[in-house]
Parts: sequence; structure tokens; C-alpha cells
Amino acid sequence: MARDPMIPLLKMRRMAVDEARQAVADCLAREDAAEKALAEAQAALARETLAAQASASDGEVEAFAAWLPYGRRAVQNAQAAKDAAAAETALGRAALTLARSAAEAVETVIEERREALKARRERGEQSVLDEAGQRKTLRE
Repeated sequence: MARDPMIPLLKMRRMAVDEARQAVADCLAREDAAEKALAEAQAALARETLAAQASASDGEVEAFAAWLPYGRRAVQNAQAAKDAAAAETALGRAALTLARSAAEAVETVIEERREALKARRERGEQSVLDEAGQRKTLRE
């Protein structure tokens, strides 16, 4: 049987699925790191706020007041990074879904072609049997 010309396309589609799967894994790792960075920034802000509230020293409270804009900015930046990583993950998942769909479409075409070939062969075999039966009937 001749090799199906769709097989190389299926291999390419499966490679695309593998690449998309790896890209999603990379996005998830970046998203996890961004979530950890956000948690650390939020924890630092909370820790410094509590320390300033508990402090009796004007110097410590003034130092906190000077640091507070930086702490808030760090939280905002970490949140933005987390949001961006989540958006990248969503795009990666969509790309993975498309890659899987494309591979499944090629698999479906290959299977349909195989079934059609099998049906043609079976019709041909039946035709040979029918013809042989007709010849036998004519001889009798």
C-alpha cells in the first residue's frame, strides 16, 4: 500500500501540539513565578505597615512613609506582571487548543481516506465474487 501523503502533515501537526504544550508549560511557570513575586511584595508591604504601626519612633514612621510609595509600586508592578503572565497563559492555551484541533482534523481525514480505500477494496472483491458467481450460473 502506498504511503499516505497526509502522514507528514500529521507529524507536523503533532510537533505543533508538542511545541504549544511546551509553551503553555513555560507560561504556567512564568505565571507561578509572578504570583510568588506578588505574594512577596504584598507580604513586605504588610510587614512594613505592621512594623510602622507598632513603632514608637518618629524616625521609623518617617522611614516607612518614605518607603511606602516604593512598596505600593512594587505590589502594583507585581500585579501587572501576574496579569500579563495570566494573559500569556490564556493565549498559550488557546494556541494549544487550535493545534490539537488541527491535528485531530488531519487524523480524521486520514481515517476517512483509509475507510474509503477499504470500502473500494471490498466493493472490488465483491464485484469479483459476483462476476465469478454469474459465470458459474451461466455454465450450469
